[in-house]
Amino acid sequence: MEHWIGIDVSSETLDFALLDSEGAQLESAQVANNSRAVLKLVGQWRKHHGVDPHKSLFCLEPTGHYTRPMLKLVVEQHWPTWLAHPVDIQKSMGMNRAKTDKVDALRIARYARTFSEKARLFTADHLRLDELKHLLSRRRHLVRTRAKYKAHMADLNRFMDQDIKGVFDRMDKRQMKVLDKLVEEVDRLIAERIAADPKTQRQYDLLRSIPGIGPQLAAHLLAITDGFVRFSDPRELACQAGVVPFERSSGSSVRGRAHVSYQANRTLKCLLHMAAMSAVQREGELKNYYDRKVAAGKNRMSVMNAVRNKLVHRACSVIRRDEPYTALR
Repeated sequence: MEHWIGIDVSSETLDFALLDSEGAQLESAQVANNSRAVLKLVGQWRKHHGVDPHKSLFCLEPTGHYTRPMLKLVVEQHWPTWLAHPVDIQKSMGMNRAKTDKVDALRIARYARTFSEKARLFTADHLRLDELKHLLSRRRHLVRTRAKYKAHMADLNRFMDQDIKGVFDRMDKRQMKVLDKLVEEVDRLIAERIAADPKTQRQYDLLRSIPGIGPQLAAHLLAITDGFVRFSDPRELACQAGVVPFERSSGSSVRGRAHVSYQANRTLKCLLHMAAMSAVQREGELKNYYDRKVAAGKNRMSVMNAVRNKLVHRACSVIRRDEPYTALR
């Protein structure tokens, strides 16, 4: 790469930092968060610094819908772009005392230059799955909101006077009915996004062939793994889901039993737990495994974690083999 470009994203603006091939900072700039402003800036840098965007690496963090205009632009223009994990960037910085958008953009550019061998370029496939991530995020928000109204009816309302309780119960029920319809509408949009790409639909069907994996877990697995490109190895995906126990020791001191890491995708871990609970309640290999281990005296939660791990391995296996899951006979 001839240049390295770090971008710090906010709702209204984008902060850019430009490095040359030697890592020297050439310029910093702030522009509006829209395609027209970015194209104008890149044109100026092409004129003043000889920047060829097709021979440069753009790097930014995923910040939800704020990154959407920039990601659509880089896909349309075919600019090499790395959507780097914010935790990796943060841990690579060491001790920092100052924090501004301008400084963050420079740190992102330096991170991209230092760790460019790790870069995974953002593509049109990633953009399509990014839409799926946004839909899943909105669905989670609607479900959480619906759960609040349900909690009101089960807890808060019952302590009110009866005449007031009836009013609020009716209000909460109406809100829940509206949210039920909204969730159904989002589910329809999610299904449409999955069906729009034959490869994504095929992977979704393969995941659904595994006992215990339902529509929500299958969709989240596709979104989180970028179609099993980001995490294709089952152990990597299991670590991301927080279902792999790690030893804690120093020298000859072993600090208790192995524990799963708290640095995990909590949504995926929750969905995997519900899938595991469903799997061990229906006749099949996983129920037999669970019952056998518990009867042998194993801790129930440790066995449940092993079941979650098995589901992750089965998910990666069906994608790798491109064949539906088949239970052992």
